[in-house]
Order: sequence, then C-alpha cells, then structure tokens
Amino acid sequence: DKNALHIWPRGEFMLIALPNEDASFTATLFAPFPTLDALRTPDAVTHFFAKWFPDVAANNFALMPSLVDDYFGNPSSPLLSISCSPWHCGGRVLLLGDASHATVPFYGQGMNAGFE
Repeated sequence: DKNALHIWPRGEFMLIALPNEDASFTATLFAPFPTLDALRTPDAVTHFFAKWFPDVAANNFALMPSLVDDYFGNPSSPLLSISCSPWHCGGRVLLLGDASHATVPFYGQGMNAGFE
C-alpha cells in the first residue's frame, strides 16, 4: 500500500518505510552498531537485505532500486536512551510520558519510559 507505514521487524533490528506524497517511500534501517558496522560495502548491503528482507530484495530490488546508493549516500545516527537524575525539581515539578525521556516516540515507550 503506497499510503501505509511499512515495518519489517527482525529480532534486534528493523526496517521501516514511511510513505511520501509522490508515492515513494523513505526507508530507515534501525540496527545495533555491530550490524551496521558490517555493512561497509555494496555487496554486504545487498546480501544483508536479500537475507533479512527478501520482499524488499525481490525482482532485483524493484521496491528499492537505488538501495545501495541511498544507503551509502545518507547519514546515519545513533538512537540512544538517556537517563538523568534528578528527574524532578524542587518537589513541585515532575515530567511524565514522552516529555520525560529521550526515546523516540515510535519506540512505543511513552509513560513506561517516563516512570523508569
């Protein structure tokens, strides 16, 4: 579906594709550093996607024809969880929910991360 968010979860990593106005998708791979560190060559990227995301790799990467160029042409950044203390101020202010943590909202942590 060209208007839907697509998510391919795979254990410790996942691929998501967000729909764009022009019916294309912006895809993002979320993975631990060792997994990303192994993807240093075009062959490594194509083999990784063929193994873990065969529907993306089908028909010679018809869904993502510029996968390798896009992978190496876009910046990568870490997603980190940040803990701080204190998480309250003067006995009067307390942050809860998404306002209280640095975890991205689509991790689905919300209030749980706030209580952590």
